[in-house]
Amino acid sequence: MEKTGDEAHLERAERGKSMRSSTIEGMAYSLMAGVGDASLPAAAVLLGASNLYIGILAALPQLFGAFLQFFSLSAIRIVKSRKALVIACAILHALSWLPIIAVLLWPNALSLELIMVFFTIGTGALFLANPSWSSWISDIVPENERAGFFANRNRLMQLVLFVATFGAGVLLRQLQLDYSANIAFAAVFAIPFFARLSTVYFHLKTSDVKYEVKLLQEIKMKHLFLLPAHRNELWFLAFIGIFEFSVLFASPFFTPYMLNELKFDLGTLGLITAVGVLAKILAFPYWARAIDRFGNRPVLVSTALMAPFVPLVWLFSKDPALLCVFNVFSGFVWSGLDLSSFNFALSMVGRELRPSFIAKYNIFSGVFNAAGALAGGLFLQHFGNVVMFGYSGILLVFLLSGLMRLAISLFFAPKLSGGREVENKMSERAMVFNLMAVYPTQGAVHHVLGGWNFTRKIVATTGSQSRRIIKAGFLATGELVEEEGRKIMSKVGRKKRL
Repeated sequence: MEKTGDEAHLERAERGKSMRSSTIEGMAYSLMAGVGDASLPAAAVLLGASNLYIGILAALPQLFGAFLQFFSLSAIRIVKSRKALVIACAILHALSWLPIIAVLLWPNALSLELIMVFFTIGTGALFLANPSWSSWISDIVPENERAGFFANRNRLMQLVLFVATFGAGVLLRQLQLDYSANIAFAAVFAIPFFARLSTVYFHLKTSDVKYEVKLLQEIKMKHLFLLPAHRNELWFLAFIGIFEFSVLFASPFFTPYMLNELKFDLGTLGLITAVGVLAKILAFPYWARAIDRFGNRPVLVSTALMAPFVPLVWLFSKDPALLCVFNVFSGFVWSGLDLSSFNFALSMVGRELRPSFIAKYNIFSGVFNAAGALAGGLFLQHFGNVVMFGYSGILLVFLLSGLMRLAISLFFAPKLSGGREVENKMSERAMVFNLMAVYPTQGAVHHVLGGWNFTRKIVATTGSQSRRIIKAGFLATGELVEEEGRKIMSKVGRKKRL
């Protein structure tokens, strides 16, 4: 059913149904990503890909996707429906897995190149649909519910991603006992094809909200650089782009590092990757409440300042158990960074400008992602034997990536502003410190002490009131008071804490 206007014009039941459909769609997408996208670099490595190839495999789809952003608004004008455009791109993305499977089943001298081409086409379709999807879903989800909705949606997506990533590693290892690597990967890549195709069904169940692109309300690239009114948007996009350059300088090479240098099997690789995904699942509720309490900007700054340590900790151990611990920290950081940056982008502009701004966001992200991955691959190709600070090769790339992330975060943190934020009396420096150091620990201590205090009250109280307390759940607030000889709770509610 098609609706006009913003999210307020959707009936509550219809909006809720659409939000549930979008959540399930995201879970199906994560199944594709966990089995397909996460396993493709491993397939390339086992087929003989070099570090430079891995860098290009990470860069080219991003670059192509960024290029397609220039046509994203024109695509909406032609199709005249964001929903129809998203569905068409989802179908194309699903179909791109079929030639990849065919190349693996019938390999030839150009197998690696063909895999790159078809993967790039599929990723390009995803990028083309992204501004339409972001604008469409923001019209469905009320602004005051976005942090909670996307945290819940992302948590469920990460749960599926965790199971898919770990399961794919185990399945590949078992299949390789009886079949060649090509056949094993071809069989496994049938899963992302069907998973991505299933997202079309859930898009169809999501309500369409009519939207017309208005030329006068489009943010063009020149506006970002020339108009002072868009200075905040430019600083944010510049931060996202340059920061992601530093991230992609290293991130494509974790897989070849574990497979080629540490000699891990696919099962161990899947386990280490899956642990990081699980940490993201558990961290999303924390960051969602942090955003509700402090706003997007403090969370974005806090997680950006923690992100430099993600590659740096890999310098200190090669033990799989410790690498799992390192990936737990990585998952915690990236859950907050992903959630806050996406919400920050949605809140910076109004509804009519949102598709245009998200397109620019994807351009900056795609171009700098591609540049970072290429730079990392070229660095390993030409300076792989250079020793700096006692490190060389991929470990040196990890070190340089961490140092770049730290410098970028410190430079851009004071310049990030804009968007709708909650009011806070606490200084921003205190908020950032609390988000990074105090509240994660405080939350754990609070759950332990709160659970003990609650149990003590249950033991000391009998009768129907105890059942009321149990039904209220842990973290119920209020003290036991005596009234007319009976012990009752002065207040029963749920206390939201970080």
